[in-house]
Amino acid sequence: MGIPSPEEITEMTRRANSQELQRYADASMFQAAPMSSNGEIAVHLLAMTPDPLGAIAAACRMYEGKPTYNLSEISPEEREHYANQVQQTHLKAPLEFVKFHFYIEGVPRDFTHQMVRQRTAVFAQESMRFAVKDNMAAEAYMPPSIEALDLESPLRQEWFDHLTDVEHFYNHLIGNGIPAEDARSILPHNTTTRLHYATDLRNLSEHSGNRLCTQAQFIWRDVFSKIIDAIRDYSPEGEMLASLPFFKPVCYQIGKCPFKADFDRGCTIRDRVDRGQFDLIDDVEWMFDEKAAWQ
Repeated sequence: MGIPSPEEITEMTRRANSQELQRYADASMFQAAPMSSNGEIAVHLLAMTPDPLGAIAAACRMYEGKPTYNLSEISPEEREHYANQVQQTHLKAPLEFVKFHFYIEGVPRDFTHQMVRQRTAVFAQESMRFAVKDNMAAEAYMPPSIEALDLESPLRQEWFDHLTDVEHFYNHLIGNGIPAEDARSILPHNTTTRLHYATDLRNLSEHSGNRLCTQAQFIWRDVFSKIIDAIRDYSPEGEMLASLPFFKPVCYQIGKCPFKADFDRGCTIRDRVDRGQFDLIDDVEWMFDEKAAWQ
């Protein structure tokens, strides 16, 4: 017996869906909540240190033997002074006193495979062992090279048709008693997911340094632009923090390009970086240069 046609799978899935016991082979399985971001990646900042510049200043003051008993003791001028000074030293511990809790939605699984390798952060991610992805194809992440194709492009349509076929067969497996933890084996890397991400300013800055470099896929710059926006929109203190140069490619942070091995990828700004000509680089070149990431 061959693989059922999409029409047969749709009908079998419809019948199976009416039988709750058959649909959910594992009592721990549940229907995944639909993505609320309408096909876009969304970043929400759920919590942040209320007075980030005050926390940084208090830690820096300790280096000078100045105890701090209340952040209200620190003047606006001191906050600005120490925010500038912490960027001039290798002592980055003061940045660890600023904490963030993000909720990120609509990112593909291949992205989160990379993201959770940051050992200095905490993650809680929706598990496809139990979350049944009923709307996988419609919510799938479309990479820049596919999205750049014309809407009528046969290749773009074939890409979506393939995802639809996979979704039909995934639902067929679920509807016929296969646990989601086994049925997920056929789902593609661009199946979207959601996760909580908790980190501190020091590690967020270092993370952004590596992932905002044009060595990384474009999606990283997309996500980090939204992380910066989320910090900026969170509060007046967040807006002030987001204006500081903590979120730049690693070459800005160390003054040179650290990716020069034979296996490293090309870069559109490397020559100017190595000449120290950062003033000749427009942020748009590295933040939104899709071609550097996938060509």
